[in-house]
Amino acid sequence: MKRLGEILLAYTMIAFALLLGWRCLFDPTFLPDVRPPVGYRDMSLAEFMKLSSTNLNTATRLELMELPGIGEVLAGRILTYRLQKGGFSSVEELTEVQGIGEKRLEALRKYVYVE
Repeated sequence: MKRLGEILLAYTMIAFALLLGWRCLFDPTFLPDVRPPVGYRDMSLAEFMKLSSTNLNTATRLELMELPGIGEVLAGRILTYRLQKGGFSSVEELTEVQGIGEKRLEALRKYVYVE
């Protein structure tokens, strides 16, 4: 009897997988549209750079840590500065954060923006 239950479970799983595969292949409404609303070729360079950059006023700690030269401590300092000052008004304001000098700012400049 136990073997029969296992066989029925296996057939049910196979049937479900086939149904799911069929829906994914032939029903265009089943999966969400994951394409970007605008193609990158239709964007200006400034729009494309914003999509591939980090906004200093909305970035999370993890997003900041993905930037080159920014670790956990420096990301925390950036967040603390942002909370104390109410946000950044320019990218150059990063130099007011302890641990970020002109050299590090130049390395970060192409990866961040302020809005």
